[in-house]
Amino acid sequence: MSYRDDSVDLLEAPTAEGKLSCELAPRAVRLTVARRTVQIADGHVTLVEHRKKAAKNEANSETNHETKIGTKSETKSEKKREKKDRTTHLEIAGRLVIARDVPRDDLGLWIELDPGDDERRGMRRIFGVEPMSTLEPDGLAALAVLDRFAQRIRVELDAYAGDVLRAIELGRGLDKVLVTDHGDRYVVYARRLFRDRARVAMTVFSDGRIRLVEGKDRDITVRSRHGVDVIGDYVRFSAPDGVDLGKVSIPWIAPEDRRELARRIGQLVDPGAAAQRDSHPT
Repeated sequence: MSYRDDSVDLLEAPTAEGKLSCELAPRAVRLTVARRTVQIADGHVTLVEHRKKAAKNEANSETNHETKIGTKSETKSEKKREKKDRTTHLEIAGRLVIARDVPRDDLGLWIELDPGDDERRGMRRIFGVEPMSTLEPDGLAALAVLDRFAQRIRVELDAYAGDVLRAIELGRGLDKVLVTDHGDRYVVYARRLFRDRARVAMTVFSDGRIRLVEGKDRDITVRSRHGVDVIGDYVRFSAPDGVDLGKVSIPWIAPEDRRELARRIGQLVDPGAAAQRDSHPT
């Protein structure tokens, strides 16, 4: 759903957390759901976690109004209970991308941190929502609204995406894996234990080259989707004769998510799978 208020476009979409609202101004985007807000404007992101203020005790308020006794002490107590909103400011020094979850259709906003530092560069998911269950009576209609909502936001933020054509995320919670599609390559980001961001785990090129970054960077070549499979927590790459070429640890996500990642990598490196990849736009 969308409507216009003067120079601001207002969008709404139902989600599992309630209504997701968006204000689109000429040079700013503001997203709000539940007690979370993110605003993108002038090359910066502002994240706000709204705190629930303590409810006033009506009976005590009436007594204080009548007797004027204990007003000062109770006012201080109320101020202690009322926590301030938590606000975080981030500069958009690199890319800012909208990603959709496969196959759950979550919507996530990711920001690139420290793009000029190879030791610290990574992507952090700073905002996201889950769709309503499609088992709900209005679930499918709600998902269609969220799809249109996501497409509009992606267009509005396209200037921040750089050379990223589209992005998908896999997994749940803080441990989601991000895959950015640059046309000629995929870059796969995965979060390691005790890290505040997802780091590059591998880069997969459409010509079959795969750059592994665990330990010392090295390139391997795989030209068939059958050379990409999953063993345990690893995505494994093998030659046509079955000899192992390398593997990359992708922990913290479900086996079906890891298999989906391997499938997409296989589609990119295998020329025979190009048509199948092109028919899968997400």
